[in-house]
Amino acid sequence: MTRSPGRHWIGRWLLVVGIVQALLGAATYIDPVVAIVREKLWNTVDAVPGRPLAFWLIFAGLLLALLGALAHWIEAREPLPRFLGWTLLVFALLGIILMPISGFWFLLPPAAGILTRRGARALPR
Repeated sequence: MTRSPGRHWIGRWLLVVGIVQALLGAATYIDPVVAIVREKLWNTVDAVPGRPLAFWLIFAGLLLALLGALAHWIEAREPLPRFLGWTLLVFALLGIILMPISGFWFLLPPAAGILTRRGARALPR
């Protein structure tokens, strides 16, 4: 059963936040990214300071975008499971405590959206 498109926004939110993070990571660390590409990618991250941070910022954003795409797909069919809301909430709060000036704040709206949505399942089927 397909649900109304206006009712599911959480997956799109996570997808956009992930893409923005990956793009900001690539733009902020453009020099290490260009150097990694010039060196043909293989084994080019660990040996040079700054590159691991660039790598993880970009890849964490891409993983978040992947999670967002999956959540969007699920959300179009049924409510997202509550464990995803709790996990996002804990992840966001830990990130905010460790890095108050960061994008972790952008995980609070989807976490709250999942936890307050009627029909959300306690456990996946």
